Formats: sequence, structure tokens, C-alpha cells
Amino acid sequence: MDWLDWLRFEKARLNMYKPKMEPRKEQVEALARLQGKQAFALLMAMRTGKTKVALDDFGRLELAGNAQALLVIAPGGVYKTWVRAWNEHVATDLYTRAKVLVWESDERHTVNGKERLGIWQAHNGPRVLLLNVEALSRVQDARDLCIWLLRTCKTMVVVDESTCIKGYKTRRAKFVTQQLGPMAKYRRILSGLPTPRSPLDLFMQFYFLNPNIFGTRNYFNFRMRYAVVQPKMFGGRTVQVVVGYKNQHHLRELIAPYSYRVEFRAKIPSTYTIENVGLTEEQQSAYARMKQFATFEIAKERHVTATIVITQMLKLHQILCGYVKDEEGKEHTLPELRTKKLLEVLNRGGGKAVVWCSYDHTMRKLTEQLVEEYGEPAIARFWGGNERTREAEERRFMTDPDCWCMLATPNAGGKGRTWDVADLVVYYSSTNDLELRDQSEQRVQGVDKKRQVDYVDLIAPGTVEEKILQALRKKINLASIITGSDWKSWVV
Repeated sequence: MDWLDWLRFEKARLNMYKPKMEPRKEQVEALARLQGKQAFALLMAMRTGKTKVALDDFGRLELAGNAQALLVIAPGGVYKTWVRAWNEHVATDLYTRAKVLVWESDERHTVNGKERLGIWQAHNGPRVLLLNVEALSRVQDARDLCIWLLRTCKTMVVVDESTCIKGYKTRRAKFVTQQLGPMAKYRRILSGLPTPRSPLDLFMQFYFLNPNIFGTRNYFNFRMRYAVVQPKMFGGRTVQVVVGYKNQHHLRELIAPYSYRVEFRAKIPSTYTIENVGLTEEQQSAYARMKQFATFEIAKERHVTATIVITQMLKLHQILCGYVKDEEGKEHTLPELRTKKLLEVLNRGGGKAVVWCSYDHTMRKLTEQLVEEYGEPAIARFWGGNERTREAEERRFMTDPDCWCMLATPNAGGKGRTWDVADLVVYYSSTNDLELRDQSEQRVQGVDKKRQVDYVDLIAPGTVEEKILQALRKKINLASIITGSDWKSWVV
């Protein structure tokens, strides 16, 4: 049966459920794999349409009377994108009968917020709740609303960017897996990269789907099966530290019946290059002292000190980016050449660009310098510091030809955004978090995009930045084993 016959078969079997947009080949196959499954993982890369698959799946379940509500849990920068997806993909009949509520923490105690909530709860038709996962960590009202919804009606729970619940100790992961999971009629997780740090990231995600998938409900038993641990001394006590991994192919076999994997393949291969950045004398001096002594005096009676290795690496990285924080938390700017190199790279480009940076200090500095260089209309931003205006700035970047540069932090804009108008991506600074790196790279890609994307990393040779790229390369190789992905051509 070719995929066109499969599509016809699916359309008939969906009992006349007619989404606004016909599914593509991979989406049809995903829907076939989902059929009859109460628990399933859509391990589909960005731009391959996993959101549409989840919505079509809910649509056919609702039409058959098997589901009455949809709860979507996603990171703060992602969950509101489901509003656009709902408007674009859901069948007209379901769209007119359903009532959608977008969780807003700031509005839940206002008159308008209470009124919206009351109307939504009293609605007789299908209900949809879109909620940011961070609210489940700190807002009891959000947790209570989820429980109320699952107790009231048969609900499909979708965890988008499901690595947001990978931490087995976190309050939100425990709530989703231990309370919402058993109450949900259907459970779905969506992720293009389910193992950004290690194979152990899979445990909580698949525990939410079905606690019996791995044959153990205990994280430490799971770790003993798939990780190599060694005892090490920290602060006078012995701690079991993961030093490697094992049985990875067996782990892949266990998740295979509960998952469907699709990789994104750009029509035109991307390019990856490194632009070397020099250091000023001030940076060289501060870097050398921090590396050797883990402390130095930044100003009179003001010191910068790192007490543990990971903090020392963070301080070294900040020095390379042109600033440090002293022991009292005050920021000090260092002369740097990185911004000059960024301007050179941007001036060579002919279209729109996205610039990623890791720190708020960098965002403020680059905003000031790029506005001075190119004018305010040319710059848009997406970070924690402009939460109230960043959606409008994003629209301006996507639609205004004069707005050609997006400044963003991966934590805020690295997931769920579509910035495919850009063809140049510059990493002013990067971290060793593979999930943030992979997600941020995908923001500018598109299924039908026929333009080459150029990725540029600004790197100070011989420094901790080279170690960051090497660590990311190792994580890419490890993730490929678990998901069965092809080896990825990359910057290193």
C-alpha cells in the first residue's frame, strides 16, 4: 500500500473527521501508529508536524466519543503557539464546538480572568486547556484546574517538549507523572530530542506514558541498568556519579513500540562555520587568573570567586562574553572584541538573521549596540526581559522587511517558535545544553524552505568554548544511538 492509498484508508477510518489541512505522509503514518494506543510518544523533529498529528488524533477520538477534553502542557515559550496550531489545523466542526482556555497566571484572580474560567468550565462541548509547565511547579490553582478537568471528563493529556518533565526530583514532573498520568484517558509526549543530556532523560517521560515500559518504577534501578556509576567523594560524603552508559540498544528496543520517530531533513543542506574571536588584555588577564586561582580582583575590594568547577566554567564563559559578576552579585563589564566580530558577520549577510546569546547582560548590551549601529526598527528581541512585548516584536520580525535581526535567548525563544524568514544564525555564545542548542537551530528551518541556512559560532580558540562544542558533539552522538537517528553533520 503506497502512502496515497494509506491516506485514503486513514480518512475513511477516521469516521469523516476532516482537518483543515491534509496530513503529509509522515503524519498519516504517525496517526496510524497512534490508532488504539492510550500512551504514545511522537519523537518527531521540529517542522515535521507533530502538533498537527496530536490535534488530528484528538479530533478523531473526540468524534468517536473517546475523548472530551484536551490538556496541553508545554514550556512557557511554547504553549501559546498551540492557539495558532488549533486555528490552522482543527476541523471546522470541532473548532466551532470547542472552548479553548489559555492559562494566564496574571489574570486568574482578575474579574475578566474569573469570568473566562467560569464560561470555560460551564461549557457543554469539548474543552481545551493550554498551560505552561512552570505553573505546575508554583501555582496551586493551575494544579487544581488540571485535576478538575481530568476528573470531569475523558481527557487526552499532551506534554509538548516533554523534556520539561525529565527531572525525576522536580515537583512538576512528579505531579504530571504521578497524578495526571493515572487520571488521563490518553497520554502523549512530543519531542524532537528526548535525550538532550543522557539516556536517563527518558525515564520520567515514558513513566508518564506507562510506568511499566522499563520494567521498573524506580529511577535508581533504571539508572543501574543503563548507566555506569562510580562512587566519588564530595564534601566528605560518598556520591554515586554517572561516568558512562550501557545497554543503549536495549533501551531503544523498549521504547520502540510506544514511539514514532521522524527526522527533519532540509531541502538544502545547512552550513556550519566557526569565527574565531580574540580576547582583550583585560579578558586574558581575568581568564588566566580565574582558570588558575578560581578568583581575581575585578575592582578595588571587589572580587570574583568560583568555589566549584562548574561555577568556575560559568565564570570563564562569562569573561569570554565580556562581563563577570562579583561576590556580591554586581555585574562588571569587560572590554571585548566579540561584538565587533558579530557586526562583521551580520554585515556579510544579505537577509534576516537570528542572534542567540546566553546571558541577560549580553542581551542588554547587544540591544544597545545594535540599535546604535542599525537603528531601532531593525532589531527585535525575544527574552525574559521583554515578556510583555516579545510576541509583538516577533510578529514584526516575521512581517516587516525593515526588521531583519532577532536577538534572543535560547531559554525564552529556543522552543516552539517559527522564524524561517531568517537564513543566518549566529551563536554569540552557546551553552553545553544540547536541547537548547538543537531547538534553537531548528527555529529558522522550514519543511518547504529552499534557501540555505548558515550557522556561525563565535569562539575564542583555546578556551572553555571549545570544550562546550566538544561536549555537545558527544551528546549528539549519544542521542543518535537511542533514537536511531543518522549521524549529524555539525560544526565539529
